[in-house]
Amino acid sequence: MKKLSGWTAVAILAIALGAACPALAFDKIVVGYTAVSGNAPDFIAQDQGFFKKHGLDVEIQLVRGGNVLVPSMVANSIQIGTLTTATMVQAADGGIDLVALTNMSTFDLGMKESAIIVRKGANIKTPADLKGKRVGTSTVGGISEIMFDKWLTLKGINPKDVTVVEVAYAEMPDVIKAGNLDAVLIPDPFLSAIVAAGTGDVLSYYIGEIADHISSIVNASTRGWADAHPKEIAAFRAAIDEAVAFRKAEPDKTKEIIGKTLNLKPEVMAKTSLPSLTSKITPADISWWLDTMNAQDRLRSKLDAAKLIAP
Repeated sequence: MKKLSGWTAVAILAIALGAACPALAFDKIVVGYTAVSGNAPDFIAQDQGFFKKHGLDVEIQLVRGGNVLVPSMVANSIQIGTLTTATMVQAADGGIDLVALTNMSTFDLGMKESAIIVRKGANIKTPADLKGKRVGTSTVGGISEIMFDKWLTLKGINPKDVTVVEVAYAEMPDVIKAGNLDAVLIPDPFLSAIVAAGTGDVLSYYIGEIADHISSIVNASTRGWADAHPKEIAAFRAAIDEAVAFRKAEPDKTKEIIGKTLNLKPEVMAKTSLPSLTSKITPADISWWLDTMNAQDRLRSKLDAAKLIAP
């Protein structure tokens, strides 16, 4: 059985923080986001004034990752967080009562926004060549590793034959160049930068070989906040709907907004693929992750997909 993700410990920390922090007046909604382009609907809605248009006072705030976002949401210092769908499921499995408010981005067949990059001279030409190798991922037990395990299984390879280690995206170019790792799992915009630098070669755009229209990132909140703020959620969803429509109509402007929000140079964004965006979240979106993660022995409780979505 695989090691659990550690969300039970996060739950304990979150509850402690929640008890220590006073409830907010909620005259402002703080949206915590991670530095990935899949969060583009939130970036667009803020930049284009869609949140304001629907009567919301929103502040978007950069945070390191789900392990910071989740306790902050429970503590009410952040009301809405951009979580991978897998992270939200893991948190719920660990006893943290979260619900999805909107979808944001999806994994689709043929997508090239994430890849397995192999170091020069590693002699890795096929999936089977990864056996016995060391592969870096941003979070052990996170969405990239889950999808990597799924991809390996589809290729007939036992994931246990590959060693996965944790390394920050910013450190991946250095560790692969130094030969400390044989490969890394890396998304855009980091992917485009590492390829442009000639640090490694693409073995596979692995996520694009798995399935179509898989929910990858959601806007989520605690169930308590969602239950107390149905009008705000309706307005928030309307703003995200507009943001997704904007991305379809204005792809160049969308790249500009992502680059500005994430502080990325125009030349990097020019080589970066735009994520596939959608706003509606359904029980089927959650069920895909429940089925996949149960097959990988990553969950310990029986979760109801429908109950993980705010009304």
